Amino acid sequence: MTFISRAARYVLRKRVRTAVLFIVLTIITASMLSATAVSQAAQHEAGQIEKQAVGGFVLASNLQGSMLTPRGGGMVRPADVQRISKLSGVGSCMVRQNATADLVGASVVKVPGGDDYDAEKEQQFGNTANVIGTNDSSKLNVFTSHTLGMVEGRHLKASDKHMSMVHEDLAKTNGLKVGDTLTLKANPYDADNESHSTATVKTTIVGIFKGDSDRKVSSRAELTSNTVYTDLDTTSTLYQYKAGKEIYQDATFVLNRGVDVEKTMEAAKKLPVDWNNYQITRNDQYTSSMLNAARSVRSMMRGALIGVTISAVIVLSLMLLLWMNDRRQEMGVLVSLGIGKPSLIAQYLTEMILIGLPSLVLGWLCARGAAQWLGTSALRSVNASAAKELSSMGQVGGDLESNMSVRTLDSLTVSIDTTAVLYVSLGLLAVMLVCVAISCIPMLRKSPRSLSELR
Repeated sequence: MTFISRAARYVLRKRVRTAVLFIVLTIITASMLSATAVSQAAQHEAGQIEKQAVGGFVLASNLQGSMLTPRGGGMVRPADVQRISKLSGVGSCMVRQNATADLVGASVVKVPGGDDYDAEKEQQFGNTANVIGTNDSSKLNVFTSHTLGMVEGRHLKASDKHMSMVHEDLAKTNGLKVGDTLTLKANPYDADNESHSTATVKTTIVGIFKGDSDRKVSSRAELTSNTVYTDLDTTSTLYQYKAGKEIYQDATFVLNRGVDVEKTMEAAKKLPVDWNNYQITRNDQYTSSMLNAARSVRSMMRGALIGVTISAVIVLSLMLLLWMNDRRQEMGVLVSLGIGKPSLIAQYLTEMILIGLPSLVLGWLCARGAAQWLGTSALRSVNASAAKELSSMGQVGGDLESNMSVRTLDSLTVSIDTTAVLYVSLGLLAVMLVCVAISCIPMLRKSPRSLSELR
């Protein structure tokens, strides 16, 4: 009789032990599959986030420096942007220019209740929108990170003149669509409007976008709905900037594929630029929180998988050691019949495999429901920890920029694929090998004669 036949007969004969081992292996398999699937899902999310991040860096005003607008905004000079743009490896440059303008013939979206402004502020800024001029809206972090997305139309480009993009809520409020005209008038009360310009620009809407901050806002000025993106010519006209005298909020430099970001940043710092008033940072700052969340979930699941594996080895080894002690007489009989130790070990391992195969199927069915719950729970725990750490650092504004800097993963989609099943199958086989080896140590230390005498 072969070791396979002996193993099959034992599994069928010892039904209680088979049932107990089947349940234990099912729990182990479901746990390992769930942890592996969540870990793979987190790794996939991290990869997607890294792809979203545009390789490059941002030039902005040093907040501790003196080169800031009256409202504390950036004052990046075009000449400095041009110097850095000429560095080797820099593929393109995207700049932002801020302005505050009243909507003419249209109304801004208001916060629920509408009592966010007092009488004076209502008179001065009651119908004011945040206008952001750019030469390439597709490369703005809010769009590359998919915080905002296009609903209709196209993005702004460098060749545009007096073009705009509006939020879908603002469009619905005012019955606007792509191709319509949106008139903007510079707000003279804005501190950054140092010339007190009241210039008016008629823009053509070329795109409508969607998306919002998921944090509570305190005023209509923080509503993403009241942000209008335009070309640079529009914002320069609104604030009556003279040619070459414009100022930008910041400039984002996108590097060619394969170019080292850190080395290019170091090269930029050697240029004749007043670095006392500037700072440069990597362009992945807005995705770092999401990336950290994905990595934290993966790290948590790897720790859980290690814990499950160690627990499985301990529990199964103890069970098999106890059962091996009861099988001493059986061992003695088999040895006296000329069955060698390798054949006995193969039998015990086969018994585990015969029980493990159906437990793998049932464990897979259980894990299909448990894996998503585990992934959601792990992500919720990671986000709660991040929120607690953030609260200890102070309050964060409800505007889109502030929201992006602390944005974490909203959800994690978990599925069990063949790769996860293969990894767990191999892992379970390794656990079985270790447990059988441990449980057979007392037998291996005895001579064939000693085993035959046990009967």
